[in-house]
Amino acid sequence: MADALRMVTFDCFGTLIDWKLGQRRVLQALPSLRQHQDRIEEILELREAIEMKMEAGAWMPYAKILALSVAEAVRNSCAVELSERERGAFATGQLGWPAYAESPAELKRLSAHLPLGLLSNCDDAVLRLCARRHLDAPVRSYISAESVRSYKPAPTHWHALLNETGFEAHQVLHVSFTRAYDLEPAARLGFRLGFLRRYQMPTPADIEFAFVAESLQDLVDQVLAEQAD
Repeated sequence: MADALRMVTFDCFGTLIDWKLGQRRVLQALPSLRQHQDRIEEILELREAIEMKMEAGAWMPYAKILALSVAEAVRNSCAVELSERERGAFATGQLGWPAYAESPAELKRLSAHLPLGLLSNCDDAVLRLCARRHLDAPVRSYISAESVRSYKPAPTHWHALLNETGFEAHQVLHVSFTRAYDLEPAARLGFRLGFLRRYQMPTPADIEFAFVAESLQDLVDQVLAEQAD
C-alpha cells in the first residue's frame, strides 16, 4: 500500500532525551555560576537562541556550538566569563543528559513493529553513544548534523534519511516537540508528523498532524493501533 507507514523517526534531544534538565544540571555544577543559580533559566533561554543563530551560519561541530553559545549566554546574563574547562564541561555534559523515563521501553515496543531513526543536531558519536546509553532501543538510521554537515531546520537531515532508506516522505512518520527545528521543515517535505508535547508546548494549530500525544506511550499506542487496522 503506497501510504502504509514504513518507518518512524524522532528528534532526539528534547523529544526523547530531556535536554533542558540535562543542561540545567550541568550549569548548576559550574563553579563560575555558584553565585548565579537564579539566572539558570535565563541562561538556558539565551543559549538556545544563540545556538540557533550559530547553526544557521557556517557549519561547525555541535560540541563547539555548545561551548561557544553557553559562554556567550553566561556573559550576557551574568557578566561572567566561563573558563575553557567549564565550556568544555558543558559541551561534554551532553553525554549525561537523561532520557525521559518512558523513552527506552516505548521505543523498544515500537521498534518491534517499525524501524526507527534519529535525526539530531549533534555530533555523530554523541548521538550514537546517547542512543545506546540512554535509549537502549534498536535504531536503524542515525542522521546527525556532523554526518550531513548541516543543522535543522535545513532539510538536509530528511533528504539524507530518504536517500539512505529509499522510502517516500509520506511513508515516514517524523516525531518532535519543536516546531521551528523539526515540524515545519518535515511538513514542507511531505513527511507524516507526530507532535509529542514536551515542556508544555502548545500544539501548532496550522500544521497537520497524523498523531498528537501527551506522552511517548500515548503516541506509540496510537501508531500501533493504526498499524493493526
